[in-house]
Amino acid sequence: MQLQLLTLNDKPMFDEYVHQMCPRLSSYAFSSLYVWREHFQFYWTHLMGHLCIFAKQNDDYFMPILPMPYEVNSCSYLRVIHEAYRLMLELSRNPYIARIENVPQEMLSFFKKNGFCVTLKETEYLYETEALSRLSGNRYKSKRGAYNAFVTRYPSTTLDPYCSTNRDACFALYDAWRTKRAAQCSDDIYCAMLNVSQSAHQIAITHAEALGLLGRIVRIDGEIKAYTFGYPLNADTFCVLFEVADLNIRGLAQFIYREFCRELMGTYKWINAMDDSGLESLRRVKHSYHPIQLIPSYNVMSSDRSS
Repeated sequence: MQLQLLTLNDKPMFDEYVHQMCPRLSSYAFSSLYVWREHFQFYWTHLMGHLCIFAKQNDDYFMPILPMPYEVNSCSYLRVIHEAYRLMLELSRNPYIARIENVPQEMLSFFKKNGFCVTLKETEYLYETEALSRLSGNRYKSKRGAYNAFVTRYPSTTLDPYCSTNRDACFALYDAWRTKRAAQCSDDIYCAMLNVSQSAHQIAITHAEALGLLGRIVRIDGEIKAYTFGYPLNADTFCVLFEVADLNIRGLAQFIYREFCRELMGTYKWINAMDDSGLESLRRVKHSYHPIQLIPSYNVMSSDRSS
């Protein structure tokens, strides 16, 4: 069976399969995978009517998401899983790399009863769009205070749609943001993540329209000082993919997040802010916005990696 390289031209096909489901995890979107193409080579194939995505890591393969559409308690779907796993093992040098990532919680019993090993991968944060838009009540007092102070100090600030002419300014903003973040942090893992993420931001910014990303920039006195990008995950949920704000400007991060959510409020009930990458500082920030739900995702591996 021949795998096909995943390209931007494959997005409509990918989206057709996503639309057969109602995913809650951020990874079940074309853009969330494609932006990492400088670090993984993504391939696809069809197996028994399901779309299978494979990621190549050095000389080994894993699946970043389940074959789509995924089905709970289906014997035919189990055959798809076994065939996809067999293909991963056949193509890989190291059988311990083979796995399926970002498995939703509702699929756990299916995999456990069929002999797969399950481990928690990460947890995503889900919020009410209206709550993030209003920042009402005592629990949002500090966020509201930072927002109000920012608006008072920078009354000429605008939130504008991203366009391709903003690309280089956004690149420069990320470089400055990354440099300051790295200087403030002694965590080598986090600093490495900042470098790895640079190419993902560049791909998203460069191909925003083709990827179906909604982007917004903040201008202060005509200069771009923050940007954010995201995508619809399902009919009710919008996923915030990236957000970068000038770290020297107090309240800017609260401003762009609130204003973006205000714009989305009439269309999407929920905001998925993705995971915290295992970083305690990011975990604190995401909890400070009071998620209404934490959505776990899991990795599954075959207990028999020889077949």
